[in-house]
Amino acid sequence: MTFLSIKALLGAAVVIIINLAAHMKNYYLAGLVPLFPTFALIAHYIVRSERTHDELKNTILFSLCG
Repeated sequence: MTFLSIKALLGAAVVIIINLAAHMKNYYLAGLVPLFPTFALIAHYIVRSERTHDELKNTILFSLCG
């Protein structure tokens, strides 16, 4: 397996974890899962598409504290 394949699988795993966190009762945890800004944007997009505007706001504020 090449290094690029490992990076792709790792990125896919993070996106799956973010998606699962966005569907949990504590949806705002999706804002803490990402370690890189790109994944933070993906997490906020998923929360916004699945939740209300106020819940997205809570997620963003919670991730800022992290």
